[in-house]
Amino acid sequence: MMHEEPSTVIGFSVFDSVEDVYGYNENACFVADSVESAEVFRENCGTSRSGSRIDPVTLVEIMSDYGTSNGEFAMEPAAFHRFRAVADANGVRFRATPFDMDDSLMVVEVEGTRSPDEAADET
Repeated sequence: MMHEEPSTVIGFSVFDSVEDVYGYNENACFVADSVESAEVFRENCGTSRSGSRIDPVTLVEIMSDYGTSNGEFAMEPAAFHRFRAVADANGVRFRATPFDMDDSLMVVEVEGTRSPDEAADET
């Protein structure tokens, strides 16, 4: 699938290098609106600055299921707005529902994501 806007930053995710995982909201990889919001998420999770980093998230990362969350992402409002615009422009299908404990957070299930293992198997 060709992505017309692969460099559009949709949001930011916290990578815990000690645990070797991205931060999650339940089973969904968390995508913050901004670096500042990702920093708050990192602090709330108890992840240290020295043991983590904040990565930008684009449609390319989402489609490659960068957080290995089976295509499920928890997006803050501005991140979801940016995602929806880029997904629509690129014909990416998804389903979004408000998170039951915080309806400002959208749980987005993206169709067609491929884990890094699946992509490697195809080569």
